Amino acid sequence: MQKHLLIFLLTVIFSGAFAQTKDSSSIVKLPATKSGFTIPQKATLLSLMPGCGQIYNQKYWKVPVIYVGFGVLAYATIKNQQFYDDVRLAYLQRLNKEAVTNPEYANVPTEMLFGLREYYRKNRDLSVIGMVGLYAFNLIDAAVDAHLREFDVTDKLSFQVKPVYQMGLAGNYSGINLRIRF
Repeated sequence: MQKHLLIFLLTVIFSGAFAQTKDSSSIVKLPATKSGFTIPQKATLLSLMPGCGQIYNQKYWKVPVIYVGFGVLAYATIKNQQFYDDVRLAYLQRLNKEAVTNPEYANVPTEMLFGLREYYRKNRDLSVIGMVGLYAFNLIDAAVDAHLREFDVTDKLSFQVKPVYQMGLAGNYSGINLRIRF
């Protein structure tokens, strides 16, 4: 049974291998700009300043999304750092057997202060990682959007699957033909 399945899969995979031809007229080369970079490279370089690559790609609606994301993550980083500093100071005062100066943490047990300190540290670190991730997403989005700028999304695309029976030098064989037309 496995032998028949393997033969069928190899037939399907290699049945159209000899029919593939390279049509050089369908390859579209984008012209280089004055600085020598092609369009995707320029979009990526412009996107080093967040949002400029999206403006270059004329996707203006993405710019506010990026800046709101950076603003939210920066706010979360700053607030978590402030809370971390407050709890850390209270925790150190408690460990040194001093009076806790912040009345908000005066009656909180030491173990809970330690847990709060770690909680705010973790959230601050995750906010920074989120900002790095958003920056990377900004770069990748600009590059991918520039690459797909000339991609055809019209209704002229088609997808056909039909059985094939062909005669070859090694004998007759059958398979499935997959044809995608652009």
